[in-house]
Amino acid sequence: MDYNTTQKKIILPEYGRNIQKMAEHLFEIEDRDERTKAAHELVSIMINMSPAVKDTKDHKQKIWDFLAQMCEYKLDIDYPFEIINVAELANTEPLPYTTGKIKYR
Repeated sequence: MDYNTTQKKIILPEYGRNIQKMAEHLFEIEDRDERTKAAHELVSIMINMSPAVKDTKDHKQKIWDFLAQMCEYKLDIDYPFEIINVAELANTEPLPYTTGKIKYR
């Protein structure tokens, strides 16, 4: 029996441990076409799990980005969208704050 404390950390907890296990199983499929089909099925499951995502703009691209994030951007499949790496977006410079006297509080 697998216990939650002995397994590795869940990358996206809103989808749960079973979806992450399915994403990790994609690495075990050797044929690239079969792996891509399985990834499409996994994305459809992820969309069914969170129907509120359908209300957002570009929801399919976001789900594919989530799948790539769960697979740590190492999954070799034909993505239908360009994948955006979240770690590359986080490298922004902080805004400078004024340290002088504030005229109006």
